[in-house]
Amino acid sequence: MKWATCLTDGVVTIVDGPPPVIGPGEILVQMRACGICGTDVGKIYTPGYPRPTKLGHEVVGTVVEVGAGVEHFQVGQRVALAHHVPNYGSHYSWHGNESMDPQFKRTNIDPGGMAEFIRVPALHVQYTVLPVPDSIPDLRAIFMEPLACCLRALDRVPIREGDTALIFGVGAIGMLFLPLLGDRSIHTLATDLRKERLEAACRLDPRLVALTVNQDLAMITHSQTEGRGADLAILTAVNATIFKTALAAVRDGGTILLFGGKADVTLSFDAWNLLAREINIITSYSSTPSTLHRALAILERDDYAFEQIVNPVLKLDQTAQGFDLAYRAQGSKVAIIP
Repeated sequence: MKWATCLTDGVVTIVDGPPPVIGPGEILVQMRACGICGTDVGKIYTPGYPRPTKLGHEVVGTVVEVGAGVEHFQVGQRVALAHHVPNYGSHYSWHGNESMDPQFKRTNIDPGGMAEFIRVPALHVQYTVLPVPDSIPDLRAIFMEPLACCLRALDRVPIREGDTALIFGVGAIGMLFLPLLGDRSIHTLATDLRKERLEAACRLDPRLVALTVNQDLAMITHSQTEGRGADLAILTAVNATIFKTALAAVRDGGTILLFGGKADVTLSFDAWNLLAREINIITSYSSTPSTLHRALAILERDDYAFEQIVNPVLKLDQTAQGFDLAYRAQGSKVAIIP
C-alpha cells in the first residue's frame, strides 16, 4: 500500500509497503478522505522535527478488518477517527487537561491518516473512532476532529449570549468557529489577509462583519460594542502584530484565545497593562473524545455543511502538492482521497 510521510525537512514522500497488521481490539480502516491540518504542515516545515513524521489525522474511512474482541464495529462500516488518546486515570485528565496527558501525544494511528490503509490501535477503537451516519458525506466527516478542537476551545473561554467575538484568520479553522459562535448568539467579526477568504466566510455566515487588515480593527470593534471592545479575540494564527492588535481590540476583562501558532513565535507585552485590564489569555490544544462525539452530532446538521469549503481535493499521490498549497495558504481546505 501507499502512504505519505516526511523523511526530510520540507519534503513529503509517498512510500510503498505492506499494509499494517492488526492485533486484538484493533481495526483496519481503508481511507476514504483525510484533511490536511495546519499542525501537520508545521511539522513538515519545522527544521529538526523528528523524522519520519506521521501525517494526517482528520480521517474518514471504511472498516475492512476487525481484530479479536472488537464488537462495536463491523466490516463495511464507515467511521471517522482521531489520532490521540488520553489516559483517563491520570492527574491531567482528572483536571480536564486530557490533551496534556503524557499518553496523549505518544498515541497515534499507523502509519497516519494519509494512507491507503490505517491500523487503529485498541485505545483509539475504544475512545476516538465513531460511526459516521449516512447523512454526513465524507468531505464533511473529515471535520470531526478539527471541529472538536474548536468546541473544546470555546468550552475553555468565558463567553455569554450576546457577546462579541473577533476572529483573526478565516481559513478552515476560522470558518469552523463561525457557526459555533452563531449557535451561542455571539456577534462575530473577522479579519484575514486574503479577501477571498473573507468573502467565503461571509457566504458561510451572512451575519459576519468582515474587516480587512488595512482597516483600524480596534476602532471598528469598539464602535461595534458601545466602546467596550470585543469580549473574545480568537487567534487562529499568532504573531506579534496580531497579538498587539488583539490586545487593542479586546475589552477590559476580555479574553484572548491563542488557538493557532507556529514554533519560535515570541510575544511581548506590558505585564502591568494585562494585569490592570484583567485580560485573560487562554490557550487550547487539540480535542478530547467527548468533544469528538459532540462534533460528529453537530455535523449531522445541514447548516454545518463544511464540505462546501473543501478545495482542492487531491489524490494520495498528490499529497506533496496538497501540503505545498496548504503551506502557501492557497485554497480553503485541502483534502486527500485515495
